[in-house]
Amino acid sequence: MSDATNPSNRPRAIAILGPTATGKTALSVEIARWLGTEIISADSQLIYRELTIGTAKPSVEEQGGIPHHLIDVAEPTEAYSAANYQAEASAILKALQQSGKIPVVAGGTGFYLKALLQEDFIPSVPPNPDFREAMRHLAQEHGSAYLHQQLNALDPARAEALHPNDTVRIIRALEIIDSTGLPVPNAPAPKSLDVLWLGLMYNDRDLLRARIDQRIEAMMQAGWLDEVEGLVRQYGPEAHALHVAHGYPELMKVILGQCSLPEALEQVRLNIHQYSRRQMTWFRRNPEIHWLACDTLNPAERLDWAKDLIRKI
Repeated sequence: MSDATNPSNRPRAIAILGPTATGKTALSVEIARWLGTEIISADSQLIYRELTIGTAKPSVEEQGGIPHHLIDVAEPTEAYSAANYQAEASAILKALQQSGKIPVVAGGTGFYLKALLQEDFIPSVPPNPDFREAMRHLAQEHGSAYLHQQLNALDPARAEALHPNDTVRIIRALEIIDSTGLPVPNAPAPKSLDVLWLGLMYNDRDLLRARIDQRIEAMMQAGWLDEVEGLVRQYGPEAHALHVAHGYPELMKVILGQCSLPEALEQVRLNIHQYSRRQMTWFRRNPEIHWLACDTLNPAERLDWAKDLIRKI
């Protein structure tokens, strides 16, 4: 991968993306090892310390000795925004490139990938407690879907990326629009980066749903409910991460006696299945992604596919 194959001599990066439970972590580790580089996480769930089981946070063994950045960088009580991510991840990306390494950016949070690799600016809007309280009151009075409809009228692209029940992020998007008068994100200039986009997916949706359900079951067996109970006990039910990390709000209701465990798990499965569909909707907007259907391929075959594409850049 000499500069002769990169006529613009622009900084380069490799992005590994796809919906949840498609094997992004394992592939990114093998590619990083092959290239002698490091990984920048693009997963909004992994940034929170102590949220481990329910976020499928890669263990030390799964990280395979490869440095991983932007995992465990925020407290459960902290509201960590895409602007925070863009600032921190961009600095790491630049440092790796200046050291002669091609960064591997891996994750399924489309907004993070876009912020780091495609767009130069996300509005840095401080929290507005009065606005948030007014929005929470509207949500309590009319339902979270009402706020989602308001966001859809102002910024259809951002609304499409959010579940109608994701009240915290909907309010944040409305807060940014209220402050800047512009959609989220503001129309920024494209980044000067050569990015190789590698996407993992499943043609068989039933197979992907089964993999998601198996992961949820494995999380429960590993003590996910106990993890949530410990977080509620230590940080209280208002802790920000407990309201934005997938599955944690539903399990918190079990801890608080607001619903049964079977009811919560059914909602967790439904929400994560819907999230995986929204991820694909977001990713399909990028025509530069090279997609690999993983239905019948083993990890070695996935790695060979990725290496073949990387050798061409």
